[in-house]
Amino acid sequence: MSFIYLDNSATTKPCKEALQAMEAAMTRLYGNPSSLHCAGSEAAKLLSESRNEIMSALFGEEIRRFLPMSDIPGAKPNGYGQLFFTSGGTESDNIAILGTVERMSVDKPEIITTDSEHPAVLNTVKYLETKGVRAHYLRTVGGVVDEEELVSHISKKTVLVSIMHINNETGAVYDVAKLFSAVKKLNPDTVCHTDCVQSFQKIGFTPETLNADMITISGHKVHGPKGVGALWVSDRLLKKKIPAATVHGGGQERNLRSGTENIPGIAAFAAAVKANGGSSAYRDFTTKTEHLRKLLTDNLPEECIINSPAGQTAPHIISLSLPVIKSEPVLNLLSSEGVCISAGSACSSHGKKISYVLRAFGLDDRTADATVRVSTDTDTTEEDITVFCEKLRSAVRRMHR
Repeated sequence: MSFIYLDNSATTKPCKEALQAMEAAMTRLYGNPSSLHCAGSEAAKLLSESRNEIMSALFGEEIRRFLPMSDIPGAKPNGYGQLFFTSGGTESDNIAILGTVERMSVDKPEIITTDSEHPAVLNTVKYLETKGVRAHYLRTVGGVVDEEELVSHISKKTVLVSIMHINNETGAVYDVAKLFSAVKKLNPDTVCHTDCVQSFQKIGFTPETLNADMITISGHKVHGPKGVGALWVSDRLLKKKIPAATVHGGGQERNLRSGTENIPGIAAFAAAVKANGGSSAYRDFTTKTEHLRKLLTDNLPEECIINSPAGQTAPHIISLSLPVIKSEPVLNLLSSEGVCISAGSACSSHGKKISYVLRAFGLDDRTADATVRVSTDTDTTEEDITVFCEKLRSAVRRMHR
């Protein structure tokens, strides 16, 4: 039986370079980077090289000469901010949100986010509401954030705006650059955070072009391992000691995220980022996935409806509504034939509830319950798409009988 994996928004297959880097870190460079002996120094060097690799992917190769050759505690701002390693996107989002609210000295602080954020953001904001923080949830009908609605909520009490770059269920690309620019015109002190887990190395951007103060990224979405991610923080925030630490201990990661660094995971993350093509990875990714997207849309069963965002769309995420068939039996049937797609976010799919993201997008409950997500990557083949469309067509016919 053939195996076709079309759930790359949930996770990607680790590349060989990542696996090799992880093995080397576990078998040869296994010292604690905080130790002063030679094994520790080698691990610290690898940590610094990995950090620089990912920073270069965020900003471009030209910044390498401005980056420190070793991890120096209390390093001076260099104009490019700093990258802090975490256990993944969820922890990065939590540090950004909780750490900002804790540090900002504003009475009755307010946060603005959207109604279709990843649970890592949405549930963290909801937790803060129980602590007295006021939250505003912007609508995302059609996959578009209304700038006027955002502006109407900005005040001197707005400490944070957190808006994801690409929605993981619909593929909608939110115009965070424009939105953050509007925020800073009204309140320059407001911190702007964006979850770029689905966009890093997939569409072109830098922290500067997004007007972002903090950016979340994750290793397993770019052919690295699970359990490692990063939070980029601007120099503007670092000077204000924002965000505050949410994990306390030995002061690793420049006192923001204590705990012995996951060197094997970090090295593998950096190796995957380099293998993908660094700061130019998105070019090959976009060319390949846009071609696959057209091939898929041209060969879908005519009964399927493509839920296309009204604004910009990510090339690798396609939301499909099936004709009067719930998504779960279709997923089970396709899975039994070796085809892997999803009904939405892998982080919340086990809840068996109607997706709040699809509701926010504008789908009624019946349509949302009959919606699946297909997500491709550069290792997806034309044959994968062709076979998937054939099997989906067959599944639709069988379910209609």
